[in-house]
Amino acid sequence: MGKQYKHLFKRYSEGKSSEKETRAVNTYFTKMQDHGIKESKIDTDVLGQRILLKIEQRLGREKKTDFYRIAASAAAVILLGTLWFSFNSIFNTNHYITVAAKFGEQKRMMLPDSSVVYLNSGSSIVYPEHFGEDSRAISLKGEAYFEVVHKEKHPFIISSNHFKTQVLGTRFIVTNYEKGIPSVTVVSGKVQVTDLHSSNSEIITKNQRVIYDDKTSSLVRSNTIESSDYLAWKNGRIFFDHADIYQVLLTLQRKYNVVLKLDSPLYQCNTISGNFSGDNIEKILSAIRFINDMDYTKIKKDTINIRLKPCKN
Repeated sequence: MGKQYKHLFKRYSEGKSSEKETRAVNTYFTKMQDHGIKESKIDTDVLGQRILLKIEQRLGREKKTDFYRIAASAAAVILLGTLWFSFNSIFNTNHYITVAAKFGEQKRMMLPDSSVVYLNSGSSIVYPEHFGEDSRAISLKGEAYFEVVHKEKHPFIISSNHFKTQVLGTRFIVTNYEKGIPSVTVVSGKVQVTDLHSSNSEIITKNQRVIYDDKTSSLVRSNTIESSDYLAWKNGRIFFDHADIYQVLLTLQRKYNVVLKLDSPLYQCNTISGNFSGDNIEKILSAIRFINDMDYTKIKKDTINIRLKPCKN
């Protein structure tokens, strides 16, 4: 884009253009976006030419003299030629899309680059309608499994509460619920995980995992996990690896959209491990009760009391 274009648009963006010019440009900028006209099509697209003519008419400069008509047309082309720039940088009108999976549901979606995302219950992502030229950036709350299309010069970046996760193309899981242990697990390929607090990074590959240890405020790496266990939720199963009862209850509440009330002290010895399946929470609780020191009582349709037994000496 030429210096003259930038200079004139700078005047417009700083509010130095006349009221009539500003009103005209804003009106037809909206029309341009509605019809998807880009900078390269302003001169050749029929609708683009109509918009230029309308701006001339709005500015009241058409057919006064050749000089004024040419000047008005040039100004209109210059202003419209900068609209695509303004779309992303000044007006920030690259629309952002939010997709959320409520408690008790999961969602699958396709991103603008054809990457696929599976959202776990109680999770949401925010992504732009169009990815930028240098990177593909989204934000995540909760948990999601990603199948990212490989693009060598366009890194895929996920921002979450503790991590920045960056890949070029691979399959992996990011877990970052507000209450829980943040983690990144790689199913295939290579992932760079950066701790937003310390800027320390770890590069992990297939069947490796990084968690954020809140006690030490550091990344902890595991090299010998089975990634399919941590993807169990995608196939309707639940996997626990020495999870404390608090984390277990949070997971079950999200998956089955129920209220679990702890009707006893939270004994630290009550950790749960195993791979559980079932479309009914009572089946899961029955399986857990069978091998752990806990019991449950259903008090309402969507409310269950959980009672833990004291630790054995």
